Amino acid sequence: TISLAFTACEQKEEIIEGCTDTGAVNYNTNATDDNGSCKYNLTLNFTHTVDGNLLQKDQMVYSNAANQNYSIQTLRYLLSDITLHSANGTSTLLDEVHFITISDSSTFNIDIQDLNNPNYNAISFTMGLDSLKNITDNYLNESFFPSFSWPDFMGGGYHYMQLEGDYTTAFQGYATHTGGTGGIDFSFTNNFPISLNIANTNTTVIINMEINNWYSNPNIVNLTTDGIMDNANKQALLQANGIADVFSVSHHIN
Repeated sequence: TISLAFTACEQKEEIIEGCTDTGAVNYNTNATDDNGSCKYNLTLNFTHTVDGNLLQKDQMVYSNAANQNYSIQTLRYLLSDITLHSANGTSTLLDEVHFITISDSSTFNIDIQDLNNPNYNAISFTMGLDSLKNITDNYLNESFFPSFSWPDFMGGGYHYMQLEGDYTTAFQGYATHTGGTGGIDFSFTNNFPISLNIANTNTTVIINMEINNWYSNPNIVNLTTDGIMDNANKQALLQANGIADVFSVSHHIN
């Protein structure tokens, strides 16, 4: 009797490393082993409202808490250290310094690409520049130099915001200029909880400035023809109002 033995040779499956998350922008359909390379995109959008309505430039249609009618002709400001935070305690810096001006709509958006994590639970940012950043030589090549420079006799550095227009009449101007004054750092940081999953979605995070709140809560701030750049007391009032509720954050999926 002849006995034949057959041995089947199992073919070893090829391991292909890559991104296996279908929601990532670099999803690899051939990958069998996730190597942690997945990337995700996000858009930041900066908006501006007065009493909840989108800003109308050069219109004497607004009234503040002091019952002063006013218009807005100029609004430009700096946000720094815009950062996303994850539940595991890690943080991702999106932009060190961003200059926003209503005269240039291209400053209203930042497209963030190649984020390593799809999930975040908070976003934070600083209004203006803290004392470590607010040094004139730091930003000589930025678009806000020299127009945003703080005078040397006040310590140098930069404005946080220039908000200008007319009040009461079209011939009476105000200038709400904020920044470090007399060696005091009047920047502030807001941290907002937000539930973000940016996998497989076109997600936009909206950071809104409610302009009237600069003048109303918790401090009523009057508009005057006097400059306030060297007025530490008024800078402190505006800082407190800014911390309270000038900014808000929301998001939507396109």
